Amino acid sequence: MRKTISIIFVILSVGVFQSFSTNDIDITVLTCSPGKETYSAWGHSAIRVVDKKANIDVVYNFGLFDFSTPNFYPKFIKGRLQYKLGAEYTRQFYQQYFREDRQIIEQKLNLSEEEKIKIIQKLQYLYRPENRYYLYRFAGKNCTTEIRDLLLENVETDFQHIPTDKTIRDQLNEYLQNRLWLRFSMSLIMGYKIDRKIDSFDSMFLPDYLCVGLRNINTDNGKLVIEENTFNQVYDGTKAYPIYKNPLLILSILFLIMLIINHNYIQFPILLIIGLTGLVIFILSLITEHPELQFNLNSLWINPLYLILVFLKSDTKFRKIIAIVLQVMLIAMIPIWLFNVQYFDWAYLPVFLMLILFNFRTQYPKKKLHLI
Repeated sequence: MRKTISIIFVILSVGVFQSFSTNDIDITVLTCSPGKETYSAWGHSAIRVVDKKANIDVVYNFGLFDFSTPNFYPKFIKGRLQYKLGAEYTRQFYQQYFREDRQIIEQKLNLSEEEKIKIIQKLQYLYRPENRYYLYRFAGKNCTTEIRDLLLENVETDFQHIPTDKTIRDQLNEYLQNRLWLRFSMSLIMGYKIDRKIDSFDSMFLPDYLCVGLRNINTDNGKLVIEENTFNQVYDGTKAYPIYKNPLLILSILFLIMLIINHNYIQFPILLIIGLTGLVIFILSLITEHPELQFNLNSLWINPLYLILVFLKSDTKFRKIIAIVLQVMLIAMIPIWLFNVQYFDWAYLPVFLMLILFNFRTQYPKKKLHLI
């Protein structure tokens, strides 16, 4: 396959840059709807080049990665995983997404001959083996931002950086209405940097937002998007959501159990999980190079100190001191959430109340805040 694609680009180079017959060339942007896998939950973008004269039809894909990469997950977490630009026949690209029951919107771009040449030259340059790899950043450098930057750098448009009323987290959460545990997990591990308002340029890190953004851009010759087609249109309704997939409900039940039964065999596993989660969040924010995961204030309340607290003997002074410190940290989170410094998910609430209750019981073991 790799050899075949290389031959295609040699032909494409000859067909375009020796004859300059760009009237027979179309460049389109492909926007694919979200898939079932976590990494595809926000959709996908690609760019298509069609040379009718040379009978060439190829899709450039900036979103390729390899699960067999040595130390794949540590590299991804640390922010050192390399994505790459790949290329394949358009027919194969479409067939793959149709098999996954995913929709594709194709937008034909209104480009001058010079702009088409510049874009294809840039794509060919990036496709060279020494250039096709790049360090992935979830919101800063991905399959969609690469296309956004390629177009805005090589096409004369009226694009302006216009402030929006959304944050990066707002946009991400729009796609997780039926994936509440994923939203809950991502809310915990992502820091406050993604809670600032972004502009129209930054918002186009997601495929759908790039698609909408391109519709609103003008060139000297009119609209940038001159034709749009939808293939394999999929149902966009709301599916029934199983109760067990709702973290707010499940965690509320756990809180009620902890409130009713004041016993270590209930509290120990809950606090152990919270402490381990806090340790993961804290270490992750320190070692990662992903800006989205750094400076995570959730470490103040989902705190690794609970690992120490649950293993200390009861009625010790040191245990009570740690509980007081943790209680103060919990209270400190309230203004952080109220003033939108960092996002608050309602599924946090029962966990927050569990910790308040546990710290209170640790400080005042003779007080009874349980029913049995």
